[in-house]
Amino acid sequence: MNPAETHSKLDNIFSTLRNRIADGHWSIGSQIPTEIELAAEFGCSRSTVSKAIAQLVHAGLVERRTKTGTRVLRSTPSASRPEIELDAFAFIYPSDQHDGIWRTLKGFQDAGRKAGRRIVMLPSGTDYQKEMEFVGRLSEFDVKGAVVFPLLPTPEDVVNFSRALIASRLPIVLTEVSLPAIGSPTIIVDAFHAACTVTRHLIERGMRRIGFLANYANIPAVTDEYRGYLWALEEAGLTPPPGGVVLDPEVHPDFENPLRESTDLGHRLLASANNTLDAVVCANDYLALGCLYAARERGLQAPRDLRLASCNDYGLTGPDGLTLTTYKIPREEIGRRSFEMLDQIVSRKPLIHHEETVRGTLIAGHSSA
Repeated sequence: MNPAETHSKLDNIFSTLRNRIADGHWSIGSQIPTEIELAAEFGCSRSTVSKAIAQLVHAGLVERRTKTGTRVLRSTPSASRPEIELDAFAFIYPSDQHDGIWRTLKGFQDAGRKAGRRIVMLPSGTDYQKEMEFVGRLSEFDVKGAVVFPLLPTPEDVVNFSRALIASRLPIVLTEVSLPAIGSPTIIVDAFHAACTVTRHLIERGMRRIGFLANYANIPAVTDEYRGYLWALEEAGLTPPPGGVVLDPEVHPDFENPLRESTDLGHRLLASANNTLDAVVCANDYLALGCLYAARERGLQAPRDLRLASCNDYGLTGPDGLTLTTYKIPREEIGRRSFEMLDQIVSRKPLIHHEETVRGTLIAGHSSA
């Protein structure tokens, strides 16, 4: 079933249950039927019923309790509809100080302007809970749907964010992060192609002891990057060098000092490999620059002693004008396509692809010369 049909079914079930509560079909304090019983009544999956009940919980109409079921709390929603009809799409993002996010946001805004649709921008900063709050309270902004550039620092945050998506009454499109188990429409970079491309480039430059450095390794995109790196090594008859891989599951953004964490991870990788690497594939530009600074602090001359390449460009430049070898991503296109995907869902048009990928191109810089 495509997302438009799913949301239509979900909306119908939610409306029916809400109306039954409002009409007194189930009195306050009583239990509503189980998810299995409701799924049989409505001829749908238990998952769809679960999402509808999650919306009732968000509206303050019911509460869920383990073992005892779902109980009616009140007959009217706890929040009224906003007075202003915006008819807008929202874009939830951490910070436009980040070049990649800014370019994605620009593409989204340009598409909205062209379509005559108002855009509500909701920056959350590095406060993950604020991002969760925005997702949970979207209906209060009277928007029709949202595109989210999620910030998920830990695996636990991924679980909590997934629950928020399931509970949302409004359609949500993700960028950069794919959560296949949830089924949210997504626009992502072909991370496998990115890592495979930059690793092949380093191999063609004569590198053999090639390491891999990534944080945020709990998301599928980084898993795909690592697979692309391994694929390119195997093609050339190579394997990761001993101690030459760091996959940190967490990320701790600091927009005031964005290279702090990256430099620490660079030190960790180089120490693990005993400074024997001749090149490193990094998940993004920040990690590449952090690794470069770490190498220089350890007495290595990068790029003379250590070549670096990034799978994800953020428009960064190193010291003394040093340019990075990186994978250039058309982020404005990602923003534009995410708007178009959300517009299709809101218009109840079927999506041809539930998950779309975008490819970039290799830009060779000084860091791998």
